[in-house]
Amino acid sequence: MTATITDVKENILLFYQAMLDDPYHRYRSWEHCYTFFQQHYPFPNDDQLDTATLHLAFYLASWGMYRGSSQLLQKNYRVHTSILKIILKKEYAKLFDISFDNGRSVSPVVRLIFDLVQELRHAYSGLGISPTTTLVTKVLLGTYGCIPAYDRLFIEGVKFWKIMPDEYQPKFPALFGVNSYLGLVDFYHCHEEDILAVQAVTSQKSIKYPIMKLIDMYFWNLGYQSYGENDDLE
Repeated sequence: MTATITDVKENILLFYQAMLDDPYHRYRSWEHCYTFFQQHYPFPNDDQLDTATLHLAFYLASWGMYRGSSQLLQKNYRVHTSILKIILKKEYAKLFDISFDNGRSVSPVVRLIFDLVQELRHAYSGLGISPTTTLVTKVLLGTYGCIPAYDRLFIEGVKFWKIMPDEYQPKFPALFGVNSYLGLVDFYHCHEEDILAVQAVTSQKSIKYPIMKLIDMYFWNLGYQSYGENDDLE
């Protein structure tokens, strides 16, 4: 195992390079899904909603949510249609373009995110799907790009970050919750220059990646390296 790369800019670019090297890489499924939502919201007809549902389902499959133990494996893609109707409610539209310029003043938006999380959990439960944190946060990452996907490697990355000796780095809970999310906002402000530099690269090469997607890439890749580069842990 190689040494874990903790430099923020270098680590995110290492993740992003995999997509530049392979235009058909599974990581690009997020890009296709997110771009479709950005370009076609609010999906004025059933055909566009159906295409959006396909994008979401394939992105989730590419990112490990259709494995044998998943109840999603027994469903077709349209199980997500009612989920998208919740996501597309007008009150959530502001999640498309969150500004973190004012630090923790984003708290009203954070409350909106967690209100939506609760709606999605309830809706998936009603469909016979276990509303895991991993599933719900991956859905929001693929649609609004407003929150990282709290899967195992992302959490391992945050845990690794927390034991780093630099006392000036923000420490925050690894498990999903409001305090964890606000900690990620602090992390962004601590590393704003590096994160915006990577965002500029993605804007040139493909699309402008949202801040929380870049943070997701950093901690996922940190967890991937520090845990032993076992891809089965995603």
